[in-house]
Amino acid sequence: MSEQQSPDSYTRPLAAYNGEKPPAPDWFERALEEPMEEGGVDVNGARIAYLAWGRRGAPGLLFVHGGRAHAHWWRPFAHFFSSTFRVAALNLSGMGDSSWRDAYSMPCFVDEIFAVSEAAGLYEAGQPLVVGHSFGGLVSLGAVEQAGERLRGVVIIDSPVLTPSPDEDYHYRARNKTPPRGRRVYESEKDLLARFRFLPDQDTDHHYLVDYIARTAVTSAPFPDEPERMGVSWKFDPGAGSNFDLHFKRDLFLAARCPLAFIYGGKSMFYNEETQAHLSRQTVGRSPMIVIPDAEHHIMIDQPIAFVSALRALFAAWPVRIGV
Repeated sequence: MSEQQSPDSYTRPLAAYNGEKPPAPDWFERALEEPMEEGGVDVNGARIAYLAWGRRGAPGLLFVHGGRAHAHWWRPFAHFFSSTFRVAALNLSGMGDSSWRDAYSMPCFVDEIFAVSEAAGLYEAGQPLVVGHSFGGLVSLGAVEQAGERLRGVVIIDSPVLTPSPDEDYHYRARNKTPPRGRRVYESEKDLLARFRFLPDQDTDHHYLVDYIARTAVTSAPFPDEPERMGVSWKFDPGAGSNFDLHFKRDLFLAARCPLAFIYGGKSMFYNEETQAHLSRQTVGRSPMIVIPDAEHHIMIDQPIAFVSALRALFAAWPVRIGV
């Protein structure tokens, strides 16, 4: 939440639908018909759930969602890649259908990326590609720093890559250091859907996508003051991410351990001339930088077909392997 924005001023795209599903185009309905596998793997004491599509033995492609999101954000788009790749999307711990933890850390999230990649069969044709959005992009950069040689390449989608100060490495600190509030429980799914909003705040014309990712984020939960009475709530752990202090070395981009590419929304709060110039200097022109016009931070929701087209075009020509 910005300092100028009150909780009541957020854009709530589904409020006007009164619990009904918005109309959706044919491509979206076909995408949800794509055969899908559901699986899970234990990582440091937590069950990490994932979704998978496509043939085992095809090149691997892993999608990593943003903060407080979940694997189903990627389901409408897996259809466009599953004929070429073995595709998987994980739920990071504390989010989606994965277990909650008492404490969360970057090394643990990185372990989840590699464990799901192995369990879902993404390594059967060699090193997989990873695509991470927002916070998921930062986690993906953590995987690059810790074991990038195990990855074919990583695509960062609109992550807040800030310019470090002269005396520090890259730091990403949680904005809200106050203790997290408890889980909010509502009477019905209709009530909860009406409350759905993006963070950072934005609207979109594609309300069918908003409706889908919101509905797949709902779970039953007891009311805090009446534990015998059940209502509905969001799946994410409200405490996850409230106290992060993520750290990367200054040579993360200059000496990346695998190829990197970047996709930003032209209207995103995280894209500006300083970001573009900084990344261009740090990657010495080795990393593609794609900007999708008229897209805000949640690019795949704002411009879904442009997002798919950009990613497919990128994969057709990148990463470049000299002599292979």
